[in-house]
Amino acid sequence: MIQDVILKVLTVLSGALLLLFIAAPLVYPYGTFTHLDGIPSVIDHDWSQYGAMGWVYALGDILCHQEFSRSIVLNGSQMPVCGRDVGLLAGLFAGLIGCFWIKSLVGDRKYLIIGLILLLPTALEWIAEHVTTLDSMELRIFFGIISGIGAALIVEHVLNRNISGAEAP
Repeated sequence: MIQDVILKVLTVLSGALLLLFIAAPLVYPYGTFTHLDGIPSVIDHDWSQYGAMGWVYALGDILCHQEFSRSIVLNGSQMPVCGRDVGLLAGLFAGLIGCFWIKSLVGDRKYLIIGLILLLPTALEWIAEHVTTLDSMELRIFFGIISGIGAALIVEHVLNRNISGAEAP
């Protein structure tokens, strides 16, 4: 079915992007990328000087604020996206993989409901972070993973609903 093909493509793409985000700081000399803080959807830096992997950081520059204090540091360099975004992408990848075997266990409408519920912890953590002094990289990553899994379930729901034209039982 076309849904399975699309799901496989999305799984491979999310896994490849996650690997690139992890590999990018490792292929450059120690400490090459620090304090990249910027504005999402705006390219704040010139990435052309960094060769083939520079586009990975350019993509991160577009997608993320790249705030140093909220980024995972590998090889002395921050990753192209913040810790929450890494968690979201890792959760999306894991969730998409899980969708292949859980499909027979959960009805389609339940995918949507469970997915929406799994998005809530990241939203609540984000609110708590701005209202209180809560500021934890571990929580950002953990709740990002949970919400990424929720996003995968929503993707599965959308694929089954929109491509097949009807919900599964």
